[in-house]
Amino acid sequence: MTVWYKQGVLGDLQQVARKGLRRLARLFETGNADLFITSLRDGNHKVGSLHYDGLAFDIRDNAKFQLFEIRQALGSGWDVVPESDHIHCEYDPK
Repeated sequence: MTVWYKQGVLGDLQQVARKGLRRLARLFETGNADLFITSLRDGNHKVGSLHYDGLAFDIRDNAKFQLFEIRQALGSGWDVVPESDHIHCEYDPK
C-alpha cells in the first residue's frame, strides 16, 4: 500500500485531521489498496470550507471500500461526502 499525493497538493492538516488520515491509511493498507490524496489546503473550495482550516482532505474514490467503511475508519465527528470525482472528508463534530 502506498499513499499518493496528486501533483500540486499543498498544505498541512491539523492534528485531528492527520490522525483521521492515518486511520484511513490503515484501512487502505488492510485492503492492500493505494490511497490517493487529491486535496488538502490547496485548490478552490466553497466559502467556509474546512480545507482552509486544515480540517478536511479529499481522496480519490476507490471502489474497494464503501462509504460506511471510510466513515467507520475515520470515527465520530467526521463527515464523508461523495463528490463527482472524489470523496470529501472533513472533521466537523456537531
